[in-house]
Amino acid sequence: MQAFIKGHAFFFGTAMSFLLLSILCRFMTGVLLKKLIKEAENMSATNNKLLRQCKLKFQNCYELNDGVVNVAVFVGKFMQNIRLAGCSLRMLGQVSGQLLLLSVFAEGIGACLGIVHGETLGDVLPYYLFAFLSLYLYFSVSGLVDVQGKRAMLETTIIDFLENRMSGRIVGVKRDSEYLDMVEEQALEEAGKKMPAGTAECPDAIADGCGEKTVQDTEGDAAGGTRQKGELEELLGEFLA
Repeated sequence: MQAFIKGHAFFFGTAMSFLLLSILCRFMTGVLLKKLIKEAENMSATNNKLLRQCKLKFQNCYELNDGVVNVAVFVGKFMQNIRLAGCSLRMLGQVSGQLLLLSVFAEGIGACLGIVHGETLGDVLPYYLFAFLSLYLYFSVSGLVDVQGKRAMLETTIIDFLENRMSGRIVGVKRDSEYLDMVEEQALEEAGKKMPAGTAECPDAIADGCGEKTVQDTEGDAAGGTRQKGELEELLGEFLA
């Protein structure tokens, strides 16, 4: 075996390098998907940049389209935008497969050149053995990583969150925001009504003092409505965090 490796170091080393890179691509893709699945299980409080962007885009899309959103299509586009080292998940899968083919191709070229240079079939037999071993290792790692299964699980988790939880929250926030606007408008209307009534009832001797009191009441009512709106907005912010 040592003699074979020394005599065929270039092709053997090239084949092994392609194989290791191929397996590495599959492994890294699986690790990324596993991390996203774990974060998506608690998506409402996640700090993952990709998932936070997904929530923000969905909220904007939901509000712009008045609640009419095809969640499955939205999540499918989100999955296509996931990148690892600048490559999409689909591209990583294709690169991994191409690297495996290059590994087998390098082993075949090494075997052919060995036969051309007068080596017997037994001398180049390790090439064939390594080719079968490469295929076995690649598909074994692919089965253990299960990229397709993890991808489907991530899509299902995100769709479940957006349809069953995020949509209801957006509707509730919109309803509460409309209520806050109504409360503020009522407070301003009531404050505006109190000002002329209080001023008309004031005697001339104390008109200035009464007017100041009416203005203070107006400001107090407006401040109360604003404070109530701020408190509700803060609660809604914590609810959507």
